Amino acid sequence: MNKNILIRAVSLILAACVILTAYGCKDGKDNTGLGQPEINDNQVVIEYPSMNSDGKEVDATNVVEVNKDAIGNLNAGSSLSDTLKDKEDEDEFINRNEDFGISKDEAQDIVDNADKWTKFTYSIYVANSNAKRVAFRMLKATNTEDIIIDTDLGCEYGFNPGRGMPILVEGLVNSSKFDTEEEILAELNKMDVQIIYTLIESDLDSVDDWSQVTTAYMPVTF
Repeated sequence: MNKNILIRAVSLILAACVILTAYGCKDGKDNTGLGQPEINDNQVVIEYPSMNSDGKEVDATNVVEVNKDAIGNLNAGSSLSDTLKDKEDEDEFINRNEDFGISKDEAQDIVDNADKWTKFTYSIYVANSNAKRVAFRMLKATNTEDIIIDTDLGCEYGFNPGRGMPILVEGLVNSSKFDTEEEILAELNKMDVQIIYTLIESDLDSVDDWSQVTTAYMPVTF
């Protein structure tokens, strides 16, 4: 893979990290749900239902400042072989096979050919147009032979109606199979990557058992 094509300026990566740090883990109309809004002039306009002082639902609008340059970036990281420094690292990767949607045998095969696989991230911005707070921590994806997605976001994220935040989608790409960033993005858009989310009542709430809540799905566009 041509690393010059994949690796964007370090400043963009740092900018994305700053935004993620600012919001952190666990941080509008109901029929629009969670989505990837259009960013214009580094602003996102989020419409959502809210309650006025009389307890009646009204249409509300929130304008959020967003660093557009930090969103929609495909960034290549290190080779998987550089990450798997010893047997413990290899075993940890193999034991996370379900997070990557692969079998242990497939995980072992990737470990055995780790020099062919490169870590990558793609930054997206999601906004909550629901009447309630959203929470999510997992993705679903249909992997291909040459790209696999890490479906575990690492922690539970959440934000209130009318708010948004950047998210990093992470995975591994077989760098020997792609020559350009456009080819990778085209493949990612075929993989039906979605955020699995639920609605919660309060900022103080978290999801103890995801199997017991009603979930919805937000398709990710790359």
